[in-house]
Amino acid sequence: MTNEAGDLVAIVSRIIDTRRSQSRISPSWVANEAMIELDGGHIAPPLVYLGCHLELRQIARSVLRTRFDDRAESDDGEPRQHELFPDLQWRYPTARSARSAEPEYVLLDDMSDEDAAYNVARLRREGRAKLAHADALEAWKRRRRRVA
Repeated sequence: MTNEAGDLVAIVSRIIDTRRSQSRISPSWVANEAMIELDGGHIAPPLVYLGCHLELRQIARSVLRTRFDDRAESDDGEPRQHELFPDLQWRYPTARSARSAEPEYVLLDDMSDEDAAYNVARLRREGRAKLAHADALEAWKRRRRRVA
């Protein structure tokens, strides 16, 4: 990663950190705030502005995905875990994320029943896909051994 790219990640990460107590965080909102910081006077040509905004949204999506993973650490360096359900993440995509190209992440305790049902179905679908992948890899390994 170049220094400049690292600087962009740092700006996005800082913005997300300042918003972490908010119930919902959208990568698009984070990108808007970063663009105000980077080009508050709107000096950049429109296409340059758009390209930068799109890249900042991608960076925000990536940071949000990794930041709110269940293995993330709290401010004191300890693993972040829900008290009763330690395998849960602190944030999940909202149900509206299924109908939108732009995900939005909601705090676990602020999830609606619709958000929870969406994430349960999403995680089960991902689990089935991983199991199918593992089965295919295992079959490939067996076939390779027989051929050899």
